Amino acid sequence: MIHYLLIMLLVLQITVCKGEEKSQLGLGMWAWSQSTFTADAARKDMLDFCIREGVRHIDQHVSIRKQQESYRIQNAEALSEFIADAAKRNISVNALRGEKDMFFEVNHNRAARQLQAIVEFDRQLPEKVHLAGVKYDVEPYLTIQWKAGGEQRRKVIRDYLVFLKKANELLDKQASHLELSVDVPFWWDKPEFVIPFNGSNKLLIHHIQDMTDWIAIMSYRRESTDVLTIVKAELTYAEQMHRPASLCPAVNTIEIKGKEHWTSFWGAPTEKFRKTLAELRQELTGNPAVRFIMLHHYESLVEYLGYTADKSGAGCCEWPRPVPGVHSMLGRIAGDWNRVKTRGAGPLFRRTAVLTEKGSSR
Repeated sequence: MIHYLLIMLLVLQITVCKGEEKSQLGLGMWAWSQSTFTADAARKDMLDFCIREGVRHIDQHVSIRKQQESYRIQNAEALSEFIADAAKRNISVNALRGEKDMFFEVNHNRAARQLQAIVEFDRQLPEKVHLAGVKYDVEPYLTIQWKAGGEQRRKVIRDYLVFLKKANELLDKQASHLELSVDVPFWWDKPEFVIPFNGSNKLLIHHIQDMTDWIAIMSYRRESTDVLTIVKAELTYAEQMHRPASLCPAVNTIEIKGKEHWTSFWGAPTEKFRKTLAELRQELTGNPAVRFIMLHHYESLVEYLGYTADKSGAGCCEWPRPVPGVHSMLGRIAGDWNRVKTRGAGPLFRRTAVLTEKGSSR
């Protein structure tokens, strides 16, 4: 009888843990370096890092070069292996692209051909393995045309929206399973950015939300309350437009010098970073409009959190800054338990479900 009760208690505990895991809002991150996936060891390091930290999605930058008359993805074989390895761990991968003037009208043809190259690459992946989608990190406000203001800025904005429309049309026709997402600054919801487009007079950010599967808002702050305040208007719009899993707040860990240093966690205790993430997860878990929390970016995260290479070759990295004795032992146990939980959990989202719920938004 006692054994039976113990078994029942164990089953109940496992059930509760699984329920908590399913309800936990996941994480995504940017990865900008090609070296993170071109070597087997580096690829394993990043994926093991994701498992340990609960990262379920990667925006991996891809390099595209023109060869004769066509564009091709560089390091295609290694990228293919990386996407397949990530899929085995229930980690989705986007092809990340971005230049500040990429969406200028003069560059539309080149950008479209490069998008076509991503579609062709995805078609050649092994059976049942796909990219999750295409992510654009295009920051036109860094250009002199934007800074000039007036009609030059308005044209930059129109060009940006026109390319998103073209990208949607290309994906709808050739690869409807691939999602379209973009990174945006938090201040594109100011009244000065109301613009007519596609028959509607809306804020720039709302036009973008209408034409993409999801957006990552660069809500770079250290306090969870500040992050939530920054994304509040976009969350409200997503809820009003019935756009599930269409928004990701983001936090930053890169080293920033000067007066803007406080927008990144670099230099702040890692406990502060984890506390803010926990608060954001607690507040946003269950919100149907939120997909996950984005972290910028893998290369700085590894350094900021104190990961070091495991020279034994047995695993990804050592636990961040291990403390001798009991704390070190507990850290390893926690890491192993986290790995078991995340491997046992299902994917954070199903692309088919998102596309079905999204309906005709693209």
